[in-house]
Amino acid sequence: MRIPGCTAIITGASSGIGRAAARELAAARANVVLAARSRDKLEDLARDIAPLPGRCLVVPTDVTDRLAVEALVRRTLEEFGAVDILVNNAGVGLFAPIAGGSLDNMRRLFDVNLWGAVHCIQAAVPYMQSQRRGHIVNVSSVAGRLAPPYMGIYAASKFALRAVSDALRSELAGSGVGVSTIYPGLTQTNFMEHMIQELEAPALPPIARFVDARVVGRRIVQAVRWNLRDVFISPEDVLGVTLNAVVPQLVDWGMRMFIRPERAAGEDISLPREDAEEYAADAGESEPA
Repeated sequence: MRIPGCTAIITGASSGIGRAAARELAAARANVVLAARSRDKLEDLARDIAPLPGRCLVVPTDVTDRLAVEALVRRTLEEFGAVDILVNNAGVGLFAPIAGGSLDNMRRLFDVNLWGAVHCIQAAVPYMQSQRRGHIVNVSSVAGRLAPPYMGIYAASKFALRAVSDALRSELAGSGVGVSTIYPGLTQTNFMEHMIQELEAPALPPIARFVDARVVGRRIVQAVRWNLRDVFISPEDVLGVTLNAVVPQLVDWGMRMFIRPERAAGEDISLPREDAEEYAADAGESEPA
């Protein structure tokens, strides 16, 4: 797709990968619509990218609210007359055991990571089809290809997003609308700080290498420009996924060695709904491997 002059909606745009993607798209001369719950953070980003070529619109949005997402798309059409690119990036993390974890936290995570993306897809795709052009980018995770211990529900939401991408790509074949899935690994954002933790997550080993969020932002632009199907970010990500396909027992052992909670589950620390939603909007998206 030719990006200059296109209009892109980016969810989870207030920080992290969403912020980086918005900057890269604006630099590529796209109009960017910034969506997240935090108006202050979105307006700060809008000021930051104001010198770049693309125009910018701030629309505070909770992706778990279907009506709010539909209003986001209508506002975009009123301002720019088109919806050409949708970057489904809003997400929240959860570090918790599957057998003993809070079902409320699990449901909230799926509300954001999966259903939030589905809300955006259902709101935007009819307009893309009528235009006979468009591109959807779903930000999954390396955890959408292999599931770390204590992050199984998070991984499940990202596996689900991958399945949505694959099926949607076939459903939209011939319509002029493309679908890409992005699989970030360790990324320099505040994801870990905002992750819902029912257990204390361990420190990552010194050998872990984090990728700058701007690299992920550039890969998102490349995915749109060249209609890429699946996009990985670093050689380590590709290696991990390949090893999991070839020698899964080795990957299982490695994850058990490095991903151990610091303490056992204690009292119920399920978050109130409003707190979970703030995490979802303000953390943007960053992926633990």
